[in-house]
Amino acid sequence: MITRLVNPDGVQHYAKGALATINPVTSAPSTPLEMASFIDSFGVSLMPRTSAMQGVVAGLNILAARLIARAVEAGHDQVVSPQATLTASLAVRALVGGSGTALERLPEREGETLWRAGARSAGNILRAAAIGGAIYDVGTYVQRRYPAQRLSRPLVLSALALGGLGFWASKRIVARRQAIQSWPIPQVNKLGPAVATTAVVAGAGAGVGKAFVGSRNLIIGYFGPGVTKNLMARATNAGLWALAASTLYNAGVGYIGRANEKIDPGYAAEPTTPLVSGSTDSYLDFRDLGQQGRRYVTDVITDDLIEEVMEEPAVAHPIRTYVGYNTEPVYLTGRAELALAEMDRAGAFDRSYLLLVSPTGTGWIDHTMIEAAEFLTRGDIATCAIQYGRYPSFLSLQKVALGRRQFRLLLWGVKQRLAGLPDEKRPKVLIFGESLGAWASSDVLMYQGIGGFDHYGVDRALWVGLPGLAKWSRNGMARGSSDLVPEGTVGVFDNPEQLMALSDEERDRLRAVILSHDNDPNAGVVPDMAIRRPDWLGDERGRGVPETMDWIPIVTFLHTAIDAANAMVTVPGEFLSFGHDYRADMAQFVHLAYHFPATSEEQLRRINETLKLLEIGRAQRISAEHKEVAPPAPSHRVVAGVPVQSTRADGPQWRRSLRGLSRQDGTVQ
Repeated sequence: MITRLVNPDGVQHYAKGALATINPVTSAPSTPLEMASFIDSFGVSLMPRTSAMQGVVAGLNILAARLIARAVEAGHDQVVSPQATLTASLAVRALVGGSGTALERLPEREGETLWRAGARSAGNILRAAAIGGAIYDVGTYVQRRYPAQRLSRPLVLSALALGGLGFWASKRIVARRQAIQSWPIPQVNKLGPAVATTAVVAGAGAGVGKAFVGSRNLIIGYFGPGVTKNLMARATNAGLWALAASTLYNAGVGYIGRANEKIDPGYAAEPTTPLVSGSTDSYLDFRDLGQQGRRYVTDVITDDLIEEVMEEPAVAHPIRTYVGYNTEPVYLTGRAELALAEMDRAGAFDRSYLLLVSPTGTGWIDHTMIEAAEFLTRGDIATCAIQYGRYPSFLSLQKVALGRRQFRLLLWGVKQRLAGLPDEKRPKVLIFGESLGAWASSDVLMYQGIGGFDHYGVDRALWVGLPGLAKWSRNGMARGSSDLVPEGTVGVFDNPEQLMALSDEERDRLRAVILSHDNDPNAGVVPDMAIRRPDWLGDERGRGVPETMDWIPIVTFLHTAIDAANAMVTVPGEFLSFGHDYRADMAQFVHLAYHFPATSEEQLRRINETLKLLEIGRAQRISAEHKEVAPPAPSHRVVAGVPVQSTRADGPQWRRSLRGLSRQDGTVQ
């Protein structure tokens, strides 16, 4: 037994088998295409990547290539048997590749149908699969014709092939770093860890595929022979797998959603001002607001701070109302009614501006935007938001419909409240949404367009990072190409300079302003791009879209989808205008889009600096493990029903401490 194990011939035999398994040319008909897709995964896209994220992208690329190649190979085997000559097999490959090339050369047309784009993409895929299959055929033929008697030749050939793949992957990693703007947090992307993650992802995908086929074969055997029974068995297998996937998904998002119940030590105390939800005077329990809601109502800025930053008297103390999902988890109508009652209680309809906010999937609201609005209006503003989900946005796509219905109820309720007020006392109604919140709130007006603004009594809207899947993006309303959107009433901008370049008359005409960075993958990724080149990858490219980024059917869609899930990496206090991070642009856009009172450049500068300091304080409260070590939230004291602070000279104590920290090292971390 031991002798057989250490037999050199046996060792050589097993070694040859192992090398054959990892051979990037001849291990399987799909392998050449898989290796080409592996190299493509290291190409330039929109966002930086870590090694782990790179490995996920590469693994998905390999799995997609494997599925495509096997489908093409199944068709090839129907025409040519595995025992056919090399000439016959290559002839069929040439026919498939030639047909694919002909389809691929269909000229691109503006506004072309998906069928035409799909035919061209199918041609690209057929050509690539045919070339990969031909490489495999030639490689296996040479191996059979000239079998290796020793281990050295397969070892050298496999080493050279794998080394070449690694070399080209490393070169592409360097090219990515040079072509893509970096984030404040370094995204370390190294070949070794990326390859290891690739192997895990591809192996897991292959294992799931084998398990699916294995269970299908078992069920087919149980049902017995016959076409009808075979179809029933396949349907049963697919149903069982769909049920298992759904169960795992729900368990996963349920676990993630528990963060909504977590009470941060820095946000454990109820607000003292009656002008926010969750206070003692509020109709809403502080615990029911959810994690994001508790942060939101706690961090409302004071009129003291407004006066310090703006260097002029505050008009009023800002009002913030927020209804958590847990308050009415079943009835969205109840949540809308509570929001309206809460606004009535806090006096929201007495403010000059009423800002209705649609949060993201977790209930998060961009504090930078809200705080900027509170500064710019000198506190004469009330905001209202209703939570419709508890999961990250990429897991909450199915919640968009709920968010839309909920926001429509809020708009309708506000309209009814304002109908009973004289025109001179009605506040201007504004809409804000970011990311998934922009999708949900804009969808309310998707069948009415600008007419919907007048119907609901909405003055203006600001949508930030509007996803490409949103109706306003898909049907051309964002570009003003719909009959529902009169020319000049909607504008899409990448940066404040574009909005400032318009005349005063043009800005006055805008009812909806969409802030969407040219390199935001959330705005760019749509299912169509799997088979059709998107406009943003044309000859004229926007800011931040790499010139070296190419479009490949299916591959570019996968890359952009992964980039969308990885599009926002932030450092508190370091504002960027890049990808899905809009903090650096927010104050200027809020000022211009909503036509807030006149504000000087110096005031805008102070607002931006204060927003950074406020974010640092918020990050410290969120990360604090104990209440005692958390920086205090803005403190409020109520005098004659109006929240004020005892000291006005130097601003809030917690802000003074942050400012002192900032001066110590000269930077904002």
